[in-house]
Amino acid sequence: MSQKDDQQFETFKASLARCLQQTTGLVDRVLADESAKGHLSPLVPWVSEVMSASMEREFVEKVALAYWSRMGMTETSTPARLKIMELDGLSEAVSQSLAPDSGATSEIHLHLLEVCSFTVGSLLDAIGEMFPLVRGILRSTQDAIDVARS
Repeated sequence: MSQKDDQQFETFKASLARCLQQTTGLVDRVLADESAKGHLSPLVPWVSEVMSASMEREFVEKVALAYWSRMGMTETSTPARLKIMELDGLSEAVSQSLAPDSGATSEIHLHLLEVCSFTVGSLLDAIGEMFPLVRGILRSTQDAIDVARS
């Protein structure tokens, strides 16, 4: 990778890490609503473990590398810029919805969880079958998000 490619890759990793971190916060917020999600309490430890694993630096690095290598991205590629914009936009929307004075409702949070699930799904689709460990953790992450949505 050239220097510009390296910068673009680092930007992608940072965007991915922030998106996963914000998604974890959103999952935690939704599952904390005992009145609406009390029936999921037996699954909360598993969801928490999966979401924590998805934020580990080494995992984020592997997902980013797998995605980057499969998509053949360079600093001049439109897919790279679009994926970074998608991750950054979703992160910002989730962050704003989690702000104490946001007034966000559970419906908004559930909608954002659906978008997070689609985003993780798009990463899975792009990575394909070549990276089984990365796919497994991403699939579990998507499942954990979907549990929070249920």
